[in-house]
Amino acid sequence: MNSDILNIENKIQGVIVRWNMLPPGCTVVVGLSGGADSLALAHFLLKYGKPRHIHLIAAHINHGLRGKEADGDERFVSLWCGENGVGLKILRADVRALAAEKSEGLEECGRKVRYGFFKELAGENGKIATAHTLSDSTETVLMNLAKGAGTRGLRGIPPVRENIIRPLIGITRAEVEAYCAHYGLHYVTDSTNFEAEYERNKIRLGVIPVLREINPAFESAVFGMTGRLSEDDEYLNALARERLKAAVCPGGYRLETLRGLPGPLLSRAIAMGVEKVRRVRLESRHIEAVAKIVREGAGSATVAGRIQCTAQGNTLSIAAGSGPASFGEWSVPFSAPKTVLPDGRTLNVVKLTEKELEKCHKFNKLLFNNLINYDTISSTISVRNRRSGDTFRPAGRGVTKSLKKLFNEGAVAPSLRGKIAMLESGGEILWIEGFGVSQRACVTEGTHNIAEIIIKEFET
Repeated sequence: MNSDILNIENKIQGVIVRWNMLPPGCTVVVGLSGGADSLALAHFLLKYGKPRHIHLIAAHINHGLRGKEADGDERFVSLWCGENGVGLKILRADVRALAAEKSEGLEECGRKVRYGFFKELAGENGKIATAHTLSDSTETVLMNLAKGAGTRGLRGIPPVRENIIRPLIGITRAEVEAYCAHYGLHYVTDSTNFEAEYERNKIRLGVIPVLREINPAFESAVFGMTGRLSEDDEYLNALARERLKAAVCPGGYRLETLRGLPGPLLSRAIAMGVEKVRRVRLESRHIEAVAKIVREGAGSATVAGRIQCTAQGNTLSIAAGSGPASFGEWSVPFSAPKTVLPDGRTLNVVKLTEKELEKCHKFNKLLFNNLINYDTISSTISVRNRRSGDTFRPAGRGVTKSLKKLFNEGAVAPSLRGKIAMLESGGEILWIEGFGVSQRACVTEGTHNIAEIIIKEFET
């Protein structure tokens, strides 16, 4: 066998063994798109699994986004699995319609659809293998670096997360293609991989080639860095967990113990304390606010999820505030591109690229309830929930309705109405979560600046 290919296979097997990804006799669901990465992974697992009695199931999702190209991918995958004796499960989903219905971004909605399907096939004890490579992890690190991420974000894509495994995480995309070439594996190519409008593609096509000029082994260097950062982070997390446990007292945690912690441990202990109450998306400003009252020994800070942190006497108490079912009135200033809501979710406003804008006009899909005329968004806009007497004029309906009537028609449970987010400017509601934009803010054929409104739940 070619020594280069042997080296690639040893890297893959080394990752599998190091993280104990595939115990003998297990069932593994492999996401198979038909691209080079997923095909190389399925091919390797087929060889690796047979002597170890590993049951392989291929899963393919047709998201309904790329028309004939996606249908061609589905046929290709079906043919490959048939020729190689691999069981195949196919899910066809209208992700665009689902995203519009849930006011989610296409990427987020597609991810939920994929992993929901994978988990259903894997069951309680099966493994889910995805074809993320070292190149994917490197791109993720650079994207997180550009956004000012901390240690967690710079760790890249984890090799293992719960029952999800990534056997190719130690090899580059170039090595994947070399593997395919050696074994004569033909694969399909997603045309969107080369569109420079997308963030990840900008890094892939414009940034990484420059860094490779500085260091030809740049991706391998990143792999080493993420491994060291992971070890450091896990060690600090373990220390913080011990210190937090030692600080437990009636009603919360002893301030005296927490104040003695160095910054890296205190920040982690705060995050862990909050997570024990509710799993929410904490930003650095939340951590800093709680750390401030810990050091000062007095004060209160409300973080994501309406979790109230209070320092009083010698105790830091962390308690959940009103849940979604009992929200009072709330309002937060709109902040582009992301606004953190009181329940820990985020409202994201993403301007469409010229290419996406062209597609919207071309296919006349301008009435999606998560699209808004970006020019109607000003610096005075706020995100809030309902108020007594609120009215709304839905786009294209020609009527103005009270929110009470609108929610009744939409069969929204009274207990959930206080959670629903809306954009308001000068007393006028421009958009309501789940109901869409107002007549004033709607997108028309003459609209030049369109944005997508995406509500994101907290993700672990």
